[in-house]
Amino acid sequence: MKKLKFYTALLISMSIGTAFAGEGLLALTTVPQDAEIYVDCQLKAQTTPVILPLTSGNHQIDIKKNGQEVRFNLLMTDGAVISKKLVLIDSPPSLFFKGKKVSISEISDPKRDSFETEAAFKARRKDLLENREALIKAFNQAVQQHDLNYQAGVAYLDKQAYDIKSKIFPVHIEWKAWAKVFDLPTKSYIFATVDQAKALWQEGQEKPVFIFLSYKDNQIKASKFMLTGIDKKWPIVNTFRDNLPNKQFGPKMVIIPAGNFLMGDIQGAGYQNEQPVHQVSVGSFAISAYEITFADYDLFTQATGREPLNDQGWGRDNRPVINVSWDEATAYVEWLSEQTGQNYRLPTEAEWEYAARAGTTTQYWWGNEIGTDKANCANCDEQWDYTAPIGSFAPNPFGLYDTAGNVREWTCSAYEKEYKGKELRCASANEETQLRVVRGGSWYNWPRQLRSADRSWKAADIRVNNVGFRIVRR
Repeated sequence: MKKLKFYTALLISMSIGTAFAGEGLLALTTVPQDAEIYVDCQLKAQTTPVILPLTSGNHQIDIKKNGQEVRFNLLMTDGAVISKKLVLIDSPPSLFFKGKKVSISEISDPKRDSFETEAAFKARRKDLLENREALIKAFNQAVQQHDLNYQAGVAYLDKQAYDIKSKIFPVHIEWKAWAKVFDLPTKSYIFATVDQAKALWQEGQEKPVFIFLSYKDNQIKASKFMLTGIDKKWPIVNTFRDNLPNKQFGPKMVIIPAGNFLMGDIQGAGYQNEQPVHQVSVGSFAISAYEITFADYDLFTQATGREPLNDQGWGRDNRPVINVSWDEATAYVEWLSEQTGQNYRLPTEAEWEYAARAGTTTQYWWGNEIGTDKANCANCDEQWDYTAPIGSFAPNPFGLYDTAGNVREWTCSAYEKEYKGKELRCASANEETQLRVVRGGSWYNWPRQLRSADRSWKAADIRVNNVGFRIVRR
């Protein structure tokens, strides 16, 4: 059987000096050194250490080794010299089965190219399928014995992401390369009470996570994990829905960890009203995974006796609500707060961009090109002439759908031509302007208007057929 190698990466970076105006330098080292280095999809080196001149702006760096790939985005500023080191660790966990090694990925999905003959492949696959439960049990025993080779991921208790006021304790799991072949979330967070969160926090800033695997629906998935030193098992949870009367439910909400990000036109591809680029700190909050649908909003109109909103004949149910004013969206979240006993509102403009970017610095959360089958907008998707059902496209890394395209979304923030602080708060009752910020682009807008930094405005009382909203709970 051919040997398969899997790699994970440890990234270390620091600033080491200055470079020439108009560009910067990336000093890159990899271990082992014989790795291919790509900058913006162009091969630049086949070994390291290497020093690469980069123009100011955002760059995609790919390191490839034996079919495996590590990627990171780098924001280069004028005159900067940045040093980064990537340690590629060979880590294929395996078990002895009938005198031969078998990896956990083989247990889930044996590959034909691992065998010399078709007959050998079929025989091995039959053995693995018949003994899968025993193999997974043996794997979990290695996990429980704290053998680090068998851990699927490591959890980091992010000090900056801890927000005691929200009573949410976020844990970020970094999956090892071998585990990424399974259907695992890129990030996971847990709930904890304030006292529990304090106790966990006092244990230290970083703790390993021990992943217990279970076989289900022909896949191996992480089922639960345990933090070292804490006699408690926590379910992996980052979504919830609040209860409404009559056994109904509110919109699906996603937990977003606290953090810092650069807000505005980072790439220089936008408009003047996206300036100045500035760093913003955001506390943890929950935001709706999808844009609010007609099904969500119609519960509100039925309960309050309001007239249903016009769907233009495009469909209701799981289509995003349209022709909804800022005033009406605000009335909806006030009603939802009353029904659930929770604090719902529209997102601030800063919260919206932080959630939409999901840790990225590119024009769109998936990169700098609009591509195809990424979003519903003018000239970027042929399937939908108007609004698309929610969830028709892939979510961003936070698990949010349609943050680019489908419909623009109201925020609670008042509009101003340049960032001066209103993006950080909701508009007050005595706000001088009735203009409110809308974000995210729509089915009607061109790709440039779907960028994470793009911003526009509407009067609070106006209804438009390409504007809807999503909601926040603090």
